[in-house]
Order: sequence, then structure tokens, then C-alpha cells
Amino acid sequence: MRTKEELQKAYEKHQEADVHGLWIREYVRDIVFGGNDGIVTTFAVVAGTMGAQLPHSVVIILGAANLLADGLSMATGTYLSLRSERDKFRRLRKEELQEIEEDPEVEAEEVRQAYREKGFEGADLEKAVSIITADNERWADVMMHEEHGLTEEASGKPALHGFLTFIAFILFGSIPLFPFVFGVAHDTRFTVAIISTFCALILLGIARSYLTKERLIRGPIEIVSIGALGAFAAFGVGVMLKNLVGVVL
Repeated sequence: MRTKEELQKAYEKHQEADVHGLWIREYVRDIVFGGNDGIVTTFAVVAGTMGAQLPHSVVIILGAANLLADGLSMATGTYLSLRSERDKFRRLRKEELQEIEEDPEVEAEEVRQAYREKGFEGADLEKAVSIITADNERWADVMMHEEHGLTEEASGKPALHGFLTFIAFILFGSIPLFPFVFGVAHDTRFTVAIISTFCALILLGIARSYLTKERLIRGPIEIVSIGALGAFAAFGVGVMLKNLVGVVL
């Protein structure tokens, strides 16, 4: 059996690993989802224009427009969503502090009921309630978690999350356009775009598997499948519309 000092060191090491892992996973999520949306939507634009047999200049124009518009849309959506969560947390916590001041007996009973459901009884239950309610800030934090299922960490940093989402969207979303912008032979551009997109999707899938702690193969298979489905659909629509309306540029 380990000594108290050894247990304390092991606990601190475990907590440090958890905090570091949580921080990494939190921002990897923005990169994975932003990058996935960027590359899938841009490659869909590329596939659609190629299916319609439009000039490669159109691929660049539509792809760049998609990158900027959709990237900003996704980033601002992420920012506004997380800011709303943060504002909601702050508002509810302020209300909890006010309720603690106005009717502490009822709020203490809510804590008591919550911990009774966790298995606390008798003197242990009353001791837990006494410790929690001895400090209003701690009390409010417990009520936020037990009553609302919210923690301050979950509200995040909306501006940073939005920024990372935008950067990931732009960087990964640019990959399908590279062959059309940088001197690749005209008749191999679409093929190179397919290969580079496939490789990037596999990379994102591996990152997603790390993020969700699922089997390593599952993330790449699902992300590549979704990307392929979107590309086939866009290419098919391009071919269909070309045949229907006779696009000539």
C-alpha cells in the first residue's frame, strides 16, 4: 500500500494529465470539425464544377468564395453558440447566488436531496451539506452542477474556439484547391485534388479517433465515407445540371 505522500503525488500527476488531455481534446475538436467541414464542402464545390465540366478558373473562384463565406459562417456560429452558453452559465450562477442569499434553507435542502441520491446518509450527509453550504461561492458551483448540469469550464473561450474553427476550415478547405492554383498539369488536377483530399480526411479521422477515444480505424472510415458521399452527390448534380441546362462557358 502506498504512503499518503505517494498517493498525493500520484493524484497530482493524474490530475495534471487529465487537465492537459482535456485542454488538448477541447481544441483538437475545433480543428477536427472545422477542418472536416472545410475540406468536405470545398471538395464538393470542386467535384460539382468538374462534373459540370466548367473551366478550372470557375473552380478556384467558387472554391475561394466557399472558403471565405462558409468559414466565417461556421466560425461565427461557433463563437455565438459558446458565448450564449457562457452568458447562460453566468446568468444562472448569479441567480443561484441570489437564491442562496434569499432562501438558504431551501437551497440547502436541494443540496441535501442531491447528495442523498448519491448515497449519502445520516451524519455523513449532514456533514457534506454543512461543508458545501459554508461557502456561498462553492455552494453556487455545486448547485450549478447538480441542478443545471453546467460547469464554468464548459462555457469555454468562445472567441478562441471560433478563431481555431475558422483557421482549420481555411487550411483544410484549401487542400482541394491547391492543384488548381499551383502549377499541376491541367489534366491531372482533379485526380491530385481527390488524392490530397483523401489523405487529409484520413488525417482528420485519426485526430477524431484520438479526440473521442474510439477505435483508430473508425474515425478515418466515417469521415472519408461522408466526404466521398458529398463529393459523389455534388459531382452527380454537376453532371445532371450540365445535361439539363447545357452549361457552356
